Amino acid sequence: MLIGFSLSNYKSFKTSQSISLLASQSPRHKEHIFHVNSRNILKSALIFGANAGGKSNLIDAVDFSRNIILNGLDTVDLSQKYFRIEKDMYLIPGIFEYRLHTAGSEYSYGIAISYARQEIVSEWLVRIGLDNTETYIYNREVDENGISHVSTDISYDNSEDSIRLQIYLEDFGSNISDTFRRKTILSDIANRGKNHQKIFTELANVYEWFTNIILIFPASKYTKINEIVANDTIKEFYSDLLSYFDTGIESVEGSHEEIDFDKILENTPKEKQEKIKLEILNKVSKGPAMFRINKKVYTLNMDETGNIIYNKILLNHGNMEDLFEYADESDGTKRLFDLIPLLYTSSANSVILIDEIDRSLHTNLTRQFLTLFYAIADRKSNQILATTHDSNLLDLDMVRQDEIWFIEREKDHSSKIYSLNKYRTRFDNKVNKEYLLGRYGAIPVFQNCSLVMEDEHE
Repeated sequence: MLIGFSLSNYKSFKTSQSISLLASQSPRHKEHIFHVNSRNILKSALIFGANAGGKSNLIDAVDFSRNIILNGLDTVDLSQKYFRIEKDMYLIPGIFEYRLHTAGSEYSYGIAISYARQEIVSEWLVRIGLDNTETYIYNREVDENGISHVSTDISYDNSEDSIRLQIYLEDFGSNISDTFRRKTILSDIANRGKNHQKIFTELANVYEWFTNIILIFPASKYTKINEIVANDTIKEFYSDLLSYFDTGIESVEGSHEEIDFDKILENTPKEKQEKIKLEILNKVSKGPAMFRINKKVYTLNMDETGNIIYNKILLNHGNMEDLFEYADESDGTKRLFDLIPLLYTSSANSVILIDEIDRSLHTNLTRQFLTLFYAIADRKSNQILATTHDSNLLDLDMVRQDEIWFIEREKDHSSKIYSLNKYRTRFDNKVNKEYLLGRYGAIPVFQNCSLVMEDEHE
């Protein structure tokens, strides 16, 4: 579970800004809380703010830092990611820190990256005890001379484990190579120490927590759309929810279609097309096989005549003799196809981040989606963080006060994050109206503007 996230010097975030999922003492909506050891952790955070305030940049920051944590600096573009309004900010590290709970323990994990030197200049993993004692599993720092130092509070009775840990950490020490300067200790040890126990299992658990983060952006598409019809349970699940959300769809159906290679490979270089076709033919001849082709996922099979076929989703709007294709549906219904998988495919202990959860959706539909999520989260221990412009979600009958956050653009164009808890707000207040009236900030401020040009002859 995510307990908190902080960042500084990334895009519109200049100084350190934080969001917390620790619950306050509010007695309302107790079903929105996970009780973990001595912590009460929230199931959600809804983030409001004006356009260009920095909401999307917060979600981007998680995506950006997660990619570095799992795959290293070579997988991200570091150019112009710092706070560009001040020209010297590229000399100041970007810092990303997570407070998380996984596999029964709480941790603080963070990295600092140098935009100027394009390397990781600090990384730490700290285990937080029930009495708030801190044990540094490792701490990595690069000094002003560019020399890397690594230390640990961990010691083993088993000398073999101690030696192995020291060997791994030494790769990030004073003789560190350029390759290791650009990767994290967490990913290196989690992958190299897979077959070992104790601390290696602990690092693997933290690493896996990051792999389970799910990010949904406005342009994100559910790539396995046609595979819904391959599983009767999932097909029924979709049918029930699409009917529940009043999309006009009465049931999800499907058919087997012969694949048109010329169409799906039309954007693939000619020299690669034959190679792809041959690879598919060889695999499918041995049984069903899944392929990702041009950002779409197909489970392909071979029929009795030797044709390669795939599942195709069709939608019943009340006439089984004339079924609709996915492409015929409205943008709102397509958005539901992107969001519904979160209700059944996400792993337990997943953190789900959605930028513009309300995109193309009616207010009531967004509310019902969140209500369903809260119910399902009880079984899966999942959390959701979502940005939104929908002020109708500012409803204390639906969410807790400490689940509501704002992001506002300051005078220096930097982004500031703050909670509704900052204000004395009664549970029966109309928060959405007060928000639009400007009580909580984080709304557009319009300047005087003349839209009509004066007649030059007047």
